[in-house]
Amino acid sequence: MKHNGEMQRASLLSASLQDLPDQPEALQRARAFAQPLLMGAVLDSGEDVLAHADAASSILHQIGGSEAMQAASYLVYAAEHLQKPEEVIAKAFGTSYAELAIETTRLIRVQRQALAVAATSQVAAMQTENVRKMLLAFSRDLRVVLLRLASRLQTLRYYAASKQPVPHSLAYESLHVFAPLANRLGIWQIKWEMEDLSFRFLEPETYREIAKLL
Repeated sequence: MKHNGEMQRASLLSASLQDLPDQPEALQRARAFAQPLLMGAVLDSGEDVLAHADAASSILHQIGGSEAMQAASYLVYAAEHLQKPEEVIAKAFGTSYAELAIETTRLIRVQRQALAVAATSQVAAMQTENVRKMLLAFSRDLRVVLLRLASRLQTLRYYAASKQPVPHSLAYESLHVFAPLANRLGIWQIKWEMEDLSFRFLEPETYREIAKLL
């Protein structure tokens, strides 16, 4: 039997995953809207942005996100390639989508700055606390946090698949900020996979030794 706190958390998460206005073919329209804007664009990891948005959308679907929430994953990255993103997205999809895309884009920019500082000054623990505070500040809209969790999990998956060196600050932040946040929200599949990948990147020798024993 679930405790009251767990039931309230599950209810809040479910509402957040569904809480965007339904629109006919929102997911298909959002991808078609974003595709020409993202053509040839890559993230700092080297991953194709459209492929990243596709994967993040799929992750949201797997945790129960509506098509509207999945559509938002495309609009977030499209916003970075528009001169007047709030105005353009609001006209095409409505105010709720525009506000979510802009708020999430703001958080992405702040997180990029934090990761850059951690990478250059080697103060990962301090930056972890700063990022945690930023996420809490932005969590007035829980959907923003859910979009970031899906995106970060995909980034970790991309590094694992491409076998590129993973920035220590990114793996550290994933393990000590994003995974605990997923845990608090009750998104166990994201929590477990994020912990596994982060530990694999941070402690590769230990990870391999444990894997041999399993």
